[in-house]
Amino acid sequence: MNNRLEHHNPCRILIIRLSAIGDVVRTLPALTSLRRQYPGAHIAWAVEDKSSSILEGHPDLDELLVFERTRIVRLMKNPFRFAEGVSLFVRFFSRIRGGGYDLVFDFHGILKSGLIALLSRSQHRVGFEKAFVKEFNYLFTNRKISPSDPRLPRVARNLELIRPFVSEENIVDKPIIGLTDAHREKARAFIEDKFGDHHPLVAVHPGTSRDIKKWSTRSFAMVCDMVSEALGARVLITWGPGELKEAEEIRSFSQTRPEVNMQTDSLFELAAVLEKCDLMVTVDSGPMHIGSAVGTPVVAIFGPTDIQVNAPHWQPREIVSGNMECSPCDENCDLAKCMDAVTPEEVLAAARNLLGQGDTATS
Repeated sequence: MNNRLEHHNPCRILIIRLSAIGDVVRTLPALTSLRRQYPGAHIAWAVEDKSSSILEGHPDLDELLVFERTRIVRLMKNPFRFAEGVSLFVRFFSRIRGGGYDLVFDFHGILKSGLIALLSRSQHRVGFEKAFVKEFNYLFTNRKISPSDPRLPRVARNLELIRPFVSEENIVDKPIIGLTDAHREKARAFIEDKFGDHHPLVAVHPGTSRDIKKWSTRSFAMVCDMVSEALGARVLITWGPGELKEAEEIRSFSQTRPEVNMQTDSLFELAAVLEKCDLMVTVDSGPMHIGSAVGTPVVAIFGPTDIQVNAPHWQPREIVSGNMECSPCDENCDLAKCMDAVTPEEVLAAARNLLGQGDTATS
């Protein structure tokens, strides 16, 4: 047990992790750990709109403070609706300012999250030390935590931020994803309609937030064919906002014509689909972390990003990378040769291992 808890009875706790989807998912174990330590506290979370749906209805969360960034930016670009955008902006910060939080955790570590922490007026604002934040964020927190290793996996680093405030027996590593019966039923009905009770079912998710982390659509198409023909799998191409064209392109390049997923109206619906699959093949992305969080074995294709920091945290998993000497490169390279170095055959071998049709899976 941690014998040096530094704040014994907070009544109102604020978590700040605005984005991105994968980072929000990797902060969920910290949320559950705080709930276990302070079962009677009011816990709120400040998050941006694009990542908010994975938190809706979470059993450990009392309040969701959504910063409607997309809508605010759109309104403020329109001279006729500028005032409306300003009003939304002010309304969000007024809720933060009036929240009465006595303990704030800034997991994000940027200027915007630091300002939110400061405007909360909490006397206890916890963040990372200067070397682990950006944009002068350290100026806005007054209790600074230095992670034990600069390259800790993000889940572990997030848990280190709360360790001085949570006893060891209340620290949990596994996230809770707040799926409902309705989410699972929609996924079940779709998959049953398309695939019956066929197994294995493999989800292929090509989308990611940055082009430098993408793998070619032709390579994904080859993997779709390989897992179908070599492993007897059926393949479902999953996608998110703005990614349907990419999914359909992979299907058009594939000889086995995999199915394209239904439009999912929330991250929960995507999570429910991934939960029904026997395997997920993807690149470094938010959905990669969602698939891992719901217990689906993940084959993750990595290039420029740091595998030690960003790999799927929860087993089973297989990592496939080009093993370039220049990786990781903090995503500054504009060539992404490390992604091109990964072959469909390597991905197939990893998939075979995780499906139990080869050697024992490794991490």
